[in-house]
Amino acid sequence: MRIERNVKLAKYTTFHVGGPAKFFVKVTSIDELKEAVDFSQKKKLKIFILGGGSNVLLPDKGIKGIVLRMDIRGKTFEDTKVNVGAGEIWDKIVAQAVKKGLSRIENLSLIPGTVGGAVYQNIGAYGVELKDVLEFVEVFDINDLTIKALINKDCFFKYRDSIFQHPEGKNYIVTGATLRLSKEYAPSITYPDLIKHFGSKKPSVQEMRQAIVRIRKSKLDYPTTNVGTVGSFFKNPVISTANYKVLVTQHSDIIGRDFGNNQTKLFAGQLTEKAGWKGRKLKNVGVSKRHAI
Repeated sequence: MRIERNVKLAKYTTFHVGGPAKFFVKVTSIDELKEAVDFSQKKKLKIFILGGGSNVLLPDKGIKGIVLRMDIRGKTFEDTKVNVGAGEIWDKIVAQAVKKGLSRIENLSLIPGTVGGAVYQNIGAYGVELKDVLEFVEVFDINDLTIKALINKDCFFKYRDSIFQHPEGKNYIVTGATLRLSKEYAPSITYPDLIKHFGSKKPSVQEMRQAIVRIRKSKLDYPTTNVGTVGSFFKNPVISTANYKVLVTQHSDIIGRDFGNNQTKLFAGQLTEKAGWKGRKLKNVGVSKRHAI
C-alpha cells in the first residue's frame, strides 16, 4: 500500500474541483483496504471514499482525513451472473454484458462512475434501477475489518438511496457486487424519448444500448477532460399525487410520473428550466445551454 500526502483531488473528479487530501491511498485489493483502514484508525482519521469522481463536489480546502480511491477491479461472467469489483467502470460492464447478449442493464448505459458508486446511489435511468438486478453486495466492515455479503433486501434500496448513505451503513465500504442478468430480452420502453425513437419496433438489446447512448449524448455535456461537469446528477423530487394535482392547476405543463403509493415523481430538469437556470451562469459555473440537467 502506498500512502500519498497532499494529493490534489480535482483531477479525480469530473467537476475538476477539489483541494488536497491530507492522505490519499489508491486501493486495488482487499489487503490494501485493510491496511488503509488500519492506518486511518491508528491516526484517528476520517475516511472518505472516492470512486469515479462523478456526482461529487469536493471543497477547495480539501479533506483533512484520508481519501480511499476505490480501484478494486475484476469481473467474471458466469452464465447470467456477473461478479464485479467496486472499482470497475460501470458503463464498461454494461457494454460487455450487452456484447454477450445479456440484458436488464442496457437502459443504464453511459451512466458515469464505478460499480461501487452505482451500488451506493442505486443508479437508475429510463425505467430501470440497479436494485432490479443486484443479488448481493460485498462490503468491508471497518468495525471488525472483515468482508461481509449483503443480499439485496439488506441494502434497503430506495429511489437513489441505499443503506450505505445512512448511519446504519456508515461502517461498510463496497468492494464488489453480483448482478443477475438475463438471456431473454424484454425491452423497457416506457419513457417518451424511447417511445419516440422506436415507435412500434421491438429493439434488440444492442439496439437499445445504442439508442440510450445516442439520446444521453444528445442531452448531456457528458464528462470530458475539457469540460468540468457531472452530467445529470439532480435527484428528481417525489411529492404526493394530491400535491401534484394542485401543482398542475398552477403550471399545466409540469410533467409527472406515477411513483406508486399515491406519489408522483417530478423531473428536476424541467423544474430547473422553469426556474430560469437553463444556460445561466454565475461567474464560471453554470447550467448547460443544451438541457437543464
